[in-house]
Amino acid sequence: MSQDPVVAIVGRPNVGKSALLNRIVGYRHAIVDPTPGVTRDRNYAIAAWNGRRFQVIDTGGLDSQNKKPIQKAIHEQVDFALSESDAVILVCDSKDGLTSPDIDVLKLLRKNYQHPVYVCINKMDDPSKEDSLYDFCSLGIKELFPVSAFHGHGVADLLDAVVASFPLESHTQDLVSAERRLAIVGKPNVGKSSLFNKLIGQNRSIVDDAPGTTRDSITVSIEKTGKTYSFIDTAGLRRPARNKESVENFSVQRALKSIKESDIAVLVLDSSEREISEQDKRIATRIREAGSACIVVWNKWDVLEKDKEVWDSFCRLTRSELKLFDFAPILSCSAKTGLRVSKLFELIDQVQEAGDHRIPIERLKEILFEAMTIQPPPQFRGKPLVLKNLSQLNGPGIQFKIKCSEPKSLHFSYQRYILNQIRQEFDFIGWPLRIIVRN
Repeated sequence: MSQDPVVAIVGRPNVGKSALLNRIVGYRHAIVDPTPGVTRDRNYAIAAWNGRRFQVIDTGGLDSQNKKPIQKAIHEQVDFALSESDAVILVCDSKDGLTSPDIDVLKLLRKNYQHPVYVCINKMDDPSKEDSLYDFCSLGIKELFPVSAFHGHGVADLLDAVVASFPLESHTQDLVSAERRLAIVGKPNVGKSSLFNKLIGQNRSIVDDAPGTTRDSITVSIEKTGKTYSFIDTAGLRRPARNKESVENFSVQRALKSIKESDIAVLVLDSSEREISEQDKRIATRIREAGSACIVVWNKWDVLEKDKEVWDSFCRLTRSELKLFDFAPILSCSAKTGLRVSKLFELIDQVQEAGDHRIPIERLKEILFEAMTIQPPPQFRGKPLVLKNLSQLNGPGIQFKIKCSEPKSLHFSYQRYILNQIRQEFDFIGWPLRIIVRN
């Protein structure tokens, strides 16, 4: 866990907590929508203000009147966020005035937590209407902070107060992590969040039988056996025709963005279905287009009768339905029981090591010569194509470059032939190989 101070943003649903987080970090990190209850999991981001770096946690809306199981899970997520925070921003809605749920949340903070609490009255889009603050004076808070997360009014004053006791940094650190990023992707309800929680060793994402429980991409970095892993839990990707809600649409876009930015995508399939659906194939195509490494995981293995024939049939199914993923290792596991989840770490390590491997340029020259000797290049206008200078490019991804006398005439089948010869030299487990043809 980072040593940066932590600020938790709490409040009832739909008061603008996610909008405030986005304003603080300076970009659209959390999903914002008028629909109450969009945020469910804890959503972390890094921010800096007045030379002070800190973490911000966006939390789900607290509603004491809501008795649904998912509200209980949200409450647990908020409790965890508060337990690791150094300061709390309680967000209220100026347009609704002071409500009993606002008072309930403040009572909860006063009773169970010792953090400094800064009460933020959001949606003060018109500064001339600050007389609406009088309603909140009954809270007994020494200083109230009127803000507009949408326009940015008052946020600077709020942050000045929040970070005043935080340590100064000599320089603002780069917010981009150097560790490998691993996106856990799949269609809804295949057990992505359960697997994510089991991998990081805590209930970080809310797990529910209802498809679509996870809405935002959640990133957590952990250390295990001296290595750092950065896991991203993503929203389930539905068929395009079903993405009608703006919230779900944005969730899907965030998930796709996570795939593009990840080094390794863990494609989670549901073994209880005993098939690979068309949507599974669409998601696999997205991974292939992004050039990410891939590990195929058959989850919910605990519900199947276990014998070698069953496992062999799933391997054959995977290879026949995901033909372009013959390089991807396959694993069966159960996020529910923990069966073989530790094996996933071993596979991740193997794939990471393969991604760091570089074939010496002299050996690549030999591979190209041997390949052309066995199977000469095709001809163009009666003359054989000239190929030379095969080299491996720096990552991300495993890419090679080759010079050709007529680049557009080098058929993809011969390009694939060269890549197959390279893979015979080194397997590059988990990684798709690409070749760039230049004149």
